[in-house]
Amino acid sequence: MSLPHYRRLAALVLAAATCGAASAADPNLYFGAKGGVMSSDRSGFGDSWNAGAVAGLHFMNFGSGKSHYGSLSGEIEGTVPVIKGDVDPVNGKWRAWTLGAFAVYRSPELNNVYFKGKAGAVHRNLTSSPSGMPGTGSSDDAAFGVGVGYKLNRRTSLEAEVTVMDTLTFFSLGVIF
Repeated sequence: MSLPHYRRLAALVLAAATCGAASAADPNLYFGAKGGVMSSDRSGFGDSWNAGAVAGLHFMNFGSGKSHYGSLSGEIEGTVPVIKGDVDPVNGKWRAWTLGAFAVYRSPELNNVYFKGKAGAVHRNLTSSPSGMPGTGSSDDAAFGVGVGYKLNRRTSLEAEVTVMDTLTFFSLGVIF
C-alpha cells in the first residue's frame, strides 16, 4: 500500500476520533470505525481488506418503556482498501472503495446484545489488474446488511456485520461511539 493510501486511512481514523467529541454535544449523533474482509463473487478474485468510518443519526425509538421495539437510524459509511486482493491468473490485484447511505434498524437489547439490519445504496469503485492490464469500473447498487452488536456502555458498542452489494460482500467488525 502506498503512502497516499496510508494518509487517506489516517485521515479517516482522525476524522472519526474528532467526531467522537462532537457526538457528546448531540446524543443522537454517533460515529464509528470498522474494518474487515471485502469478498468478490467473481471467479479468481481473492479477498481484499478494507477499513472505514461510519457517521449516523438516531431518528426514533419504536415504543417506550416496557414496550420497546427497537430503533431507527440513518448511516453514511465509507470504506477504503487497506490490502489489495489477488486476481488469478498471473498475480493481478484488485481493490474496492465504497460509499453508502443506509436506513438502520437495531433491535431492543437483551443482556446488552442487539441485532441490526440495514438497507440502502452504495457507490463502489472497483479497480483490478489481472495479467498486468488495469481496469476500473464504478456502479451504484442496492445494499443490505445484518449484524449483531454488544453494548459496552450507553454510547459505545461493538458490532459484527455482513453487508451484501451486487458482486461484493463485506464482513466487518467495528466500534460505534
